[in-house]
Amino acid sequence: MDALSEILIDLRAHCRKKKDFEAADLIRNRLTELGITLEDRPDGTVWRKG
Repeated sequence: MDALSEILIDLRAHCRKKKDFEAADLIRNRLTELGITLEDRPDGTVWRKG
């Protein structure tokens, strides 16, 4: 994963914490288009490529 993807994942976490779910969903959807799958778990968000 490149640095930009990591920044976007961190930004999405920040949006979720602030309850800005529209922005968080947009980031998740764009990352999915790039082949990065996010999975929200009780202990945090994990990602996988592909």
